[in-house]
Amino acid sequence: MDCMMVNIRVAAYIDGELAPAESEQVATHLEKCSDCAALVVSLQEQCFEKFSAEQKSDICGDKDFWGCMDGVLNAHMDQMVVAATTVRGPWYSQKVGVPMPMMVAYAAAMLLAVAWGVQQLDRAHSAEMAADHLGQQIEQERRLAAQPQTAPTGGNAAYKVVTYTPQRGTF
Repeated sequence: MDCMMVNIRVAAYIDGELAPAESEQVATHLEKCSDCAALVVSLQEQCFEKFSAEQKSDICGDKDFWGCMDGVLNAHMDQMVVAATTVRGPWYSQKVGVPMPMMVAYAAAMLLAVAWGVQQLDRAHSAEMAADHLGQQIEQERRLAAQPQTAPTGGNAAYKVVTYTPQRGTF
């Protein structure tokens, strides 16, 4: 879990409204991140009590209250955006929101896909070579079949001219 996700869930974490697994993730992040831990401590130190109607009118009845409140909230939101977009180091040393076993499984799947592709490429190449060789053999048989048979000259033995047509599966 990263700082942005902890900042979003910090109020629910303090109030105990998170699921146990999510609460454990936030607690693990707070052990590692001093900024987020300081935020949680500062929020836990604040004591929130409901105001009475008289207290509300005393505080919120002032004309400048909402202008000051708006300015403070905007400054805080700007600070949160800047903190979330600040690069803290090289890209390869930044934390990733994906668990390590999932990354290893993804890398293994990609490696298997590449190996399978190389194997299929090799099979296709050998099949193409076999088809070329078979085509050359067939062409050679056709040429032999197309040549007329000639009788030998000057011999006592009489040769009979036989035409031969190759049958399927003869070579």
